[in-house]
Amino acid sequence: MIKDELLEILKSGRVDYVRVEFIDLLGNVRGRSLRRAEFENLILKDSGLPYPESLLMLDYADSPIKSRYGDVLAIPDPSTFIILPYLERTARVLSYITLPDLTPSPFCSRGLLKRAIDKLEEKGLSIQVSFEPTFYLVKENGNGISPADEAKAFSPEGLMEEQSFLRDVIKYLESVGVQVETINKHYGPAQYEIRFAEKDALSAADSLVTAREVIRDSARIYKLFSTFMPKPFSNYPSSSMDVYIKLTSNDGKDIMSNINDPKGLGLSEIAYNFLAGIIEHIGSIMAFASPTINSYKRFRETVTPSLLGLGTERHFIIRMPSNFRDSKSVEFRLADPLANSYLLLSAIIYAGLDGIERKLDVEPNVELGSLPSNLEDALRKLNNDNYIKYSIGAELISSYIELKNREIESYNNYITDWEVKAYLKAGW
Repeated sequence: MIKDELLEILKSGRVDYVRVEFIDLLGNVRGRSLRRAEFENLILKDSGLPYPESLLMLDYADSPIKSRYGDVLAIPDPSTFIILPYLERTARVLSYITLPDLTPSPFCSRGLLKRAIDKLEEKGLSIQVSFEPTFYLVKENGNGISPADEAKAFSPEGLMEEQSFLRDVIKYLESVGVQVETINKHYGPAQYEIRFAEKDALSAADSLVTAREVIRDSARIYKLFSTFMPKPFSNYPSSSMDVYIKLTSNDGKDIMSNINDPKGLGLSEIAYNFLAGIIEHIGSIMAFASPTINSYKRFRETVTPSLLGLGTERHFIIRMPSNFRDSKSVEFRLADPLANSYLLLSAIIYAGLDGIERKLDVEPNVELGSLPSNLEDALRKLNNDNYIKYSIGAELISSYIELKNREIESYNNYITDWEVKAYLKAGW
């Protein structure tokens, strides 16, 4: 949607309120609602909505990591304007974050991804992305939370149990331009997996933000909660988010495949370069792909990818799907649904560009080393990776690491029920 189309919708009287939203470093949605006249004035003047900069760097408890902040502006992007189909006369728009003088904020992850895409396009390349997140539907009870149903893995029963919710989610998503390709009952009870249609990287990242909002709100309408937490239950399978990646030339031509590939996977040289770059910087990427302490608890599960390398077997972190000849996409399998999609894709793009520039290569179906086993290890890799640090921005990386270190400290200071049960009467 362009500016003129947006103004026409506002003048039609179909919308009374518009939420001006942006994404913080942890991937949470922040924003406020404006009356139509106030929002229309913002668009007409090409101006931004002021927010305290602290909102970009809040931890999971909504506490800022610094004591002094200035203002930033949220500049609405008309292309992201949608009317929310389940709310009365309410719309939403995503934003770029700038400083008051309109220079880009170093903490705007959406702007960061746009710059990464521009760098890729300077090489004559474009990237297409499809996300496939998993989530649980949960209900509250006297003992906390539990899955909303007990259906078995990939069973029609699960689709039947939650058919009304799933039908509404698909209807709402497609009404706001997020096309659903597949939805299935996943491994855990009340766990569902949804795959979205392939889009350019920025649109795909925007669509994931929209989808999480729609899934969240739809669950609340049914008096349930959706959770994108990687492992909300110790005795049930974890949730992940596969990312399908395809490189093309700027004019849309396939550059991923080579039917004469001597390594037998059908990949081109530039595809090997790009994927080798991802493997080269995988420790840093994991700090964004698996961004919480909880993320690493899922790596203890049998079905979770654990082999560093490129291959056809499902435990490789970059997998060649069996339908590659048709899709021309490879599957990145380390992400979880809480990832900030803009930071994740930026790190992947910059890592791939490094692989192309250095002509890195990777042998398929070979395990190439080990992955970070916890968040601390991934953050150390990120902090020591000068290429990724300065491609993304040292100031953003420093603040991100500070947020994560605060999270680790808070977790380490917390006494769990397990500890009390195990140690309370020890030594008697």
